[in-house]
Amino acid sequence: MSPLPTPGMTRLLSLPMAVVTGLLIGLGFAPMGVWPATLVGVALFTWLLAGRSAGSAAVHGLLAGLALNALTIHWISVLGVPVAVALVAFMSLWFLVLGIVVALLTRTRAWVFLVPAAWVGVETAAGSFPFGGFPWIRLAYTGLDQPIAGWFAWVGSAGVTFLLALGANLLLLAVVDRGLRLRATAGGLAVFLVGAALTLVPHAEPEQHVTVGVVQGNVNRAEKGTGTYARSVTANHLSETVFLLAEERARGGELDFILWPENATDIDPIADDTTREQIETAVRLAGVPIFVGAVMDGPVPDSRQTSSLWWHPETGPGDRYDKRNLVPFGEWIPFREFLLPRLPVLEQIGRQSIPGEGPGVVDAPTDAFEYLRVGTMICFELAWDSTSYDTVRGGAQVLVSQSNTNTYAGTFEVPQQTALNRIRALETGREVIVSTINGISGLVDVDGELSGTTEELTSAHRTFTVPLRTNTNLAVTLSPWLALVVSAAALGGTLYAVATRGGRRRPGRMDNSEQPIGSTQ
Repeated sequence: MSPLPTPGMTRLLSLPMAVVTGLLIGLGFAPMGVWPATLVGVALFTWLLAGRSAGSAAVHGLLAGLALNALTIHWISVLGVPVAVALVAFMSLWFLVLGIVVALLTRTRAWVFLVPAAWVGVETAAGSFPFGGFPWIRLAYTGLDQPIAGWFAWVGSAGVTFLLALGANLLLLAVVDRGLRLRATAGGLAVFLVGAALTLVPHAEPEQHVTVGVVQGNVNRAEKGTGTYARSVTANHLSETVFLLAEERARGGELDFILWPENATDIDPIADDTTREQIETAVRLAGVPIFVGAVMDGPVPDSRQTSSLWWHPETGPGDRYDKRNLVPFGEWIPFREFLLPRLPVLEQIGRQSIPGEGPGVVDAPTDAFEYLRVGTMICFELAWDSTSYDTVRGGAQVLVSQSNTNTYAGTFEVPQQTALNRIRALETGREVIVSTINGISGLVDVDGELSGTTEELTSAHRTFTVPLRTNTNLAVTLSPWLALVVSAAALGGTLYAVATRGGRRRPGRMDNSEQPIGSTQ
């Protein structure tokens, strides 16, 4: 296999092509879901960046990133256009880096494998830095509803990103190298055919099941920002719980516990008597525990924690989990003491959120299951592999997802979060019961299929019976190590390309702006 030829293209054509490439990649993400466009986009990205100088690669990578991010995460503009511009611009810088790395790696003979490794490496970095990163848009998240989805349970999101990019680059190789066309095509198709075959692997059918009532209380949007808003949200969830109980008793059903979403109460129910009474009324009427999403007072003055609190009808509030992955400049302010006096707009964020520690798993005793362990992923946390995998490592027998999507109702954020719930079910080998304040609640089965969904901006309730599982999918163990090893391979390949000045290159047309690093004109 030879280095990839540099495309003979003037900037008048290549710069618009970079924008088109970014848009094609973005079309595979929810709610569009046009995954063949993503494969074409990834292949074009590699071809377009092949062998470019650092400056040219940076510009083309940045343009592709701007197009991709503007398409997929423009929903953040509900917090203000400047916020959206800043986030899109910053996240696009990672594509600037990716562009330079891809340009270098395409000069090596192993580019077909190293370029996919670079995608994993850049995604891993973007999901970690700065301030904990923003791993919301990853190539793997286009892998739903296509044959490659079978890989999620085995190699996780990091592995699926690699395989998607590998499949795209193998198909590119088939186009540019006639001598390898047959083998490259076969290899690319094998990635997807094996993925399709893996979806046929049967799941165990545990004997024990729990029946869970899901409450979507909705909010009175006209009250947002008023003094009555916080209490009305909790009141709405109490009311919808009553409707759930009435329906269950009419049909003779029995619940094991009830699930309320993130921020079902914005007032600490331990410290506030009115809020505590509302929850205790709901628990008393239900006669079963309620897993409450609550904003709690933090461990230091003027702080808060977003928590999931197990509330038992006999013993009251019990085990709790505090959200680990917080939204920077949304739930907490980096360098708060310095920035807050200089940027008064940040006062809208309110009290500083304090992250929790440890896996999102709580002891959740019920009448039928004294030692039940329930795992939760709270909203934004869905984007972090480690947080999701830790629920299984921590012994969760059933998974729930609690979210407050009220701010982003009607935007791309809601279907993208739904897609993340589906991916986490595939990876962890657990059904995921989804509860939102007024987004899309429902049940995701172990095959990633969504059922019993609610409509946005409505109050609703659902009842789901799910098995208690103890299995650990290979993805939970392998994916974190896979991300590190593959990222290291990409770094090593990049250093090699720099050290050898790109090595030998296949002749290709190149204008003066496309000179390799270190060449002279």
